[in-house]
Amino acid sequence: MTFALVATSSVLVVLLTFVWAREFRLRRALQSLLARIFTQWRNTHEATEPAPKNHDAHDRAYSGNDRRM
Repeated sequence: MTFALVATSSVLVVLLTFVWAREFRLRRALQSLLARIFTQWRNTHEATEPAPKNHDAHDRAYSGNDRRM
């Protein structure tokens, strides 16, 4: 009885290790694929978007209404 329990537990541990390793590989592959997709989308999106305008406070004309109290 003890041998059957130890053998079953050992087989279960080995199977769970293989399942975990496969799941880990699949998760890493999915993360890699998503990173490539987002990088491609970002590069395409940035290539079609106009450059953002710089709205710096120093570029604005000063008016008397902008005083802070």
